[in-house]
This record gives sequence, C-alpha cells and structure tokens, in this order.
Amino acid sequence: MKKVLSVILITVMLAALTGCGDSSSKSGKKTYTFATWAAGTELQEFQQIIDKVNEEANGEYTIEVLSIPSDYYVKISTKIAARKSPDFFWLTQELISKYADMGALADITAQFEASSTLKPDMFYEGVLASAQYNGSYWGLPWIANPMMVYYNKTMFEELGIPCPEATDDWTWAEFIDVCRQFSGKEYRGNSVYGTVIDGWPNIETFIWAGGGDIIGEDGTTIVLDSEDAKRGMGYLQTIVAEGLSPRYAEVSSLGDNNVWFEKQRVAMYFGGMQDNFEIKVAAMSEDEQFEIGYAPLPVCDGGGSWSFDWTASTVMAKSLEGDETAYKALEAVTQAFFEWKIAPPVKDSLDNVIDINATKENAMETIAYTMEYARSANYIPEWSDINDKLWYNLYVQLLSDSNFDYKAEMDEIAAYSRDLINQRK
Repeated sequence: MKKVLSVILITVMLAALTGCGDSSSKSGKKTYTFATWAAGTELQEFQQIIDKVNEEANGEYTIEVLSIPSDYYVKISTKIAARKSPDFFWLTQELISKYADMGALADITAQFEASSTLKPDMFYEGVLASAQYNGSYWGLPWIANPMMVYYNKTMFEELGIPCPEATDDWTWAEFIDVCRQFSGKEYRGNSVYGTVIDGWPNIETFIWAGGGDIIGEDGTTIVLDSEDAKRGMGYLQTIVAEGLSPRYAEVSSLGDNNVWFEKQRVAMYFGGMQDNFEIKVAAMSEDEQFEIGYAPLPVCDGGGSWSFDWTASTVMAKSLEGDETAYKALEAVTQAFFEWKIAPPVKDSLDNVIDINATKENAMETIAYTMEYARSANYIPEWSDINDKLWYNLYVQLLSDSNFDYKAEMDEIAAYSRDLINQRK
C-alpha cells in the first residue's frame, strides 16, 4: 500500500485537472461497471452476489463486474485520470479523503440521509466515520474488520497464568504485565513470548493506547506530539526494551508474524476478527491443536476503548452524483454484501456473523463488544505522506532500537504534518 500511494496521488491529481469519470454516464445510464480487487474464489462469490442483485433489479439497472486483482489502486486512479472511472469501486478507509478531495467521488450525503433503506444511524458509528470527510459521506461501508486479541488459552492454563475475559476492560499496563509473565518461560520445548509486534498492529494502536491520536477529528489539528500520544508509544517502547515480543529482525524467521501464534511461540496475537486461526488450528494434528481464547484490545488511558477497524466502502464516480438509479443500485449491492463478509457494518447484523462463518461462534461475545467501540483513524488527503514518516522514521526505528528518541521524532513528524496541511489551506 505504501509503495503505490505516491502513484495514486499523481494520477488522481491529474484526474482533478482533466475531469473525473465519463461525462456520458450521468443521465439515463442503466448499466454500471463495478470495479473490485476480488480474484479467484472471492471473485466467483462476488459475481454471484452481483448476479442476484441484477436479477432482483428486474431490468431497472444492470451491474457489470470489472476485476482488478493486481495494482488495484494504481489502475483505478489511472482510469479516473483517463476519464474512464468505474461507476462503483471499493476504497479502503485511508483513501476516502484523498479521492474525495480530488473530486473523483460522488457526494452521497443527501441521498444517504434521506434513504428509507440504509440510514446513517443503522451503522456502527466508528465504521461510518471512515466514509466521512469534510462533513459529507462519500461511500457506503460494506465491511468491518476490527482488531481483537487472540490468545492461546491452552498455553495460559498450562503455565498457570490467568486468562483475560471476553469483554475484559484491561489496561495496557495490565496487558504488558501479562506479557511479562510469559518472559523466559518454556512451552512445548520452545521459549515463548507474550506477544509479537513487527509493524503490526499498526502504529495507531499504540498512539491511541495513551489516550492520544495523530490527527484531530476536525481534520486539520495535528495532535501527534501530545503527551498522551507519546505515552502510548511508551508502551511500545516497554514491550521492545523488555523483549516481550520477538526481536523485529527475528520475526520473519518463521514467516509472517501470525505464524508465531500458530506455532505456539507467542501467547497473544493482535488480529482482525476475519483472521482464520480457528480453521488453521482445526486442521492441525491432534497433538498440535490448542484452544483459542478471545479478548478485546486493552482500553486506552483515560478509559477510552479503541480497537482499530479496517473498513472498506463502495463509492460512486463523481459523474453519478445525484443519480437516483445509481444510488439505488449502490444500496442494493451494499445490503447484499452484509450477508457475504464479516463483520457487516450495521448494528443489527451480528447474527449474520455466525451464518457467514460458524467458526467464529466462540468469539461472538468479544466481537459484539469490540464492534461498539472500533474505529479507523482520522484520515486526511495528506495521510500517505504522514504515514510514510510514521512508519519509516518512527515505528521501524523504535522496533529496531528501544533507545531511539521516539518523542523527538514525534515532534518532527507533527511539525512536518502541520506544514503539509498549511500547504493545502
């Protein structure tokens, strides 16, 4: 993602100069192109959903699928710049503000607020915020993937360490204390760690941990250099300094970071609710299997409970702004997605989770609790540049050296970010 964002910026800026979308598509159009990153089995499932939506439309409109399984965002932004924007396409939360700011998206606020089918108050507040920018709605969220803590319940019990609860309001200090109880312990012939951190979870998780944030809700105030934000990064420094996670350079020795949890080398893993550990553990030999436990992320200092929530929205091309038939199609396909992927982003859809994925039954108490407070960050058009600094200049540096002066670096990134916003003004 980081590598393509600069290309996206260039091509979307070009779109702002050349105009967005195909101007012939606004009036009277009844066939719409829907671009998706889905491929393979997922694409087959996506096509089945679209076929069903088309059938139920009874000829009022038709949606055609455009699969872009590689370089998705580069190709989408290139199409926009060439005035060949898909009518509908997916955007993840960090790109909504950028595309909206460049004039590539339809503002759906009036239609959304007037709808009798999908209303803003039906959505989880934290999820819906991911589709907002400058007081307007730019897409309909169709999926949520909040973060929670997966833990090896078998390991906890065999080592005599109390397990966290399914709706535990534990603090970050308490989470770190649990990690310490695993330090130096051996389990099934290996040294184990409390958790694994190698750039995941994302840096927002730790900044929020102290009660801080990166960007204020107003989209212009940078708060990265606040004492609360620095205190949150201090929790990460403690984890690194005390060796409560495998060393950053060591994590890849087993493969991806999740493998440390699957191979029972760490007790706790920060994962999305869509992670399929349940299926992987069930496929293991009997002597390798373990019981999975679930807990929310620790609450932030000051009592705020925040779990990072990866979300995606379906957006419409600017050329379709105000088009009633297009918006009707957008609502229909969004509702169909609520029965496809977990977790649906609307409040009355928790029963759908088990219907979609029965392996999550034991996690439902934690999922229901987490959905109430999960959110994404306050993203702005300059996010890709700010995020590069946060990743390369702050997160990786601290993971590699616990003595790194992260507070001074946070001050520098905050000043850099303010300059970027001032240039926009």
